[in-house]
Formats: sequence, structure tokens, C-alpha cells
Amino acid sequence: MVRLLDNFWLKTIALVMGFLVWFHVATEKTYNYELKLPVMEVALKDSLTLAKPPPDSLLVMVSASGKDLMRKKWRHRGLRVNATQYPAGRYNVNLSPVNTSLIDPSGDISLDEVVLPTQIELSIDPEAVVRVPVTLDIQAIPDEGFAIVMEIVASPAEVELVGPRSALARFTTVFTERKKLASLRNSISLTMPLVIPPGYGFRVRPDSVIVTVEIVPVKTRVYEDLPVVVFNAPPEQTLTTDPPTVRVELTGPPQDIDLLNRNTLTVSVDYKQISKNGSAALKIDCPSGFRVKRSSVDSVMIIAKSHADPGN
Repeated sequence: MVRLLDNFWLKTIALVMGFLVWFHVATEKTYNYELKLPVMEVALKDSLTLAKPPPDSLLVMVSASGKDLMRKKWRHRGLRVNATQYPAGRYNVNLSPVNTSLIDPSGDISLDEVVLPTQIELSIDPEAVVRVPVTLDIQAIPDEGFAIVMEIVASPAEVELVGPRSALARFTTVFTERKKLASLRNSISLTMPLVIPPGYGFRVRPDSVIVTVEIVPVKTRVYEDLPVVVFNAPPEQTLTTDPPTVRVELTGPPQDIDLLNRNTLTVSVDYKQISKNGSAALKIDCPSGFRVKRSSVDSVMIIAKSHADPGN
């Protein structure tokens, strides 16, 4: 036991050095290695694009030293398929090291063989550009006592949609990412990314728009004696309500509410929603950008009078 521990550190250093020599020799050796790599690029002629996606990955055989195989960066860079010799059309392309290569390989790594699949289908289409309007997928909700001044619009209002010519006709607009803005008390401007349409080979120029939401304190305006309209009334009856008119307090942007005509407001009840005691809930419709603060009543009684002559 004592002899085993004699010169312990010297023996340990010798063992480590021996392992390092072995490791160096082993990793300098060239190996053939089969692995799956992502297809990161399909090179095409200028003004052409793919109408359908290529395979996500290929199973390939590579030759490399042990050291290079241990490195992982070159794996993430993936593969490039060269299809620059093809015009627009649909082709079954045989894959080999002639037209398939590693993207920026490090060291002495080489692609020896494409194992699976050995053939892929490429749908090549001319690249085209159309201008489409931007549709906002934004819900903006002002806080109590505030209102949105004007319609929310995107800047620019139109963008360029680039993609396969045969597929562009399907799209008439581009949407922003969905966003909800609640309890707004101040005007805001924000950059909203655009959603690339579903499919392959599309891109949007520019890839985002500026959206501005103008918020102002609201003003309250009172509308007296607004008549109540009864919808879905039976044809044989004349209907009135009690009360026949209501008082409505409306809030909105100061410069807009001062110009709002009372004829743009509709106060109504639905005869089909009448309760057993003869009442129906009041509905008040007003233009976008305005809000009903309160009304003199929430419901009214519906009173029916027959058209028949009571003397007959």
C-alpha cells in the first residue's frame, strides 16, 4: 500500500499526460459519421422563390476528425441545396455532394453522401410583389372619463407582400400582431410587427408599422326627450312605451360630441324580449367613439293597442 502511494503526484501527472496523448491521437483520426442536419437554404436564381417548403432536414454522411465532430457550431449552420440551374417549375431533384453542401464547415469536415432522402421535390415560382392594406388587430380601451379621438390607423397604411406569384392572389391584407390596450389615459404610439401570411416564401416590407392612439378627456352631453322605438312589433298592434321618451347622457371627445346630432342616436326596445310584466330592456345605439354614461331609465313598459274598432 505504501509503495502504491509512493510518488503519488508524479504518477498522477504521468497518467493525465498519457490520457491527453491518447485523446489527441484519437481525435486527430478521421471518422465517417452519419447524422441529421437541417436544410437552411435552397439557392435559386434571382427573382425566383420556393412555393412549397423543402424538407426540414437530411440524413447525411460526413468525414471529419474527432475534434471537428465534437464541435457543434457547424451542425447548426446546416445544409445548402444548390438549385440555381432550374427555372420556374416543379422538379424532382436528386441529392448528392454535387448539389448539397455544408454551410460554412469548420476544419476538415466534408460531406460524403446524402443518405435520406436522396430525392426531393422543389416547386419553384417567380417572386412577385403586391401592395396590400394593413389590418389592425388591436383592441384599444380608454379608461373611464377618456375617449379615443379618431379612428386608429397604421402608418404606412399599405405594405408590400413579397412571395410566390401563384400564391399572392390569396391574400388581400396583412394583419398586425394581436394586442389589447386597456385603461388608456394618454395618447400612445407603438411599433406593431406584421404577421407574415401562412405559407412558405412570404415576407413583408416593411415588417412593422407605427400605430398611434389619440386619447383625450371626454365631455358629457345630455340629450333630452329621445323617443323610444319598438322593434319586431306585431303588425296588428300599435305599440307605445311608458315612458315614451328618455334622457341620455353621452360622453365622447369634446370636439366631436358638440357636433353630434341627436338623430344619430337610437333608443329602442325589442318586443320579442318583453317580460311577463310587459317591460323590456332599453338599448341605446350611438356612433363609434362615444359611450353612454347613463340614461333616465333602464327599461320601459310596452303598451299595446289593438287596431280593431271597439264599437264593432
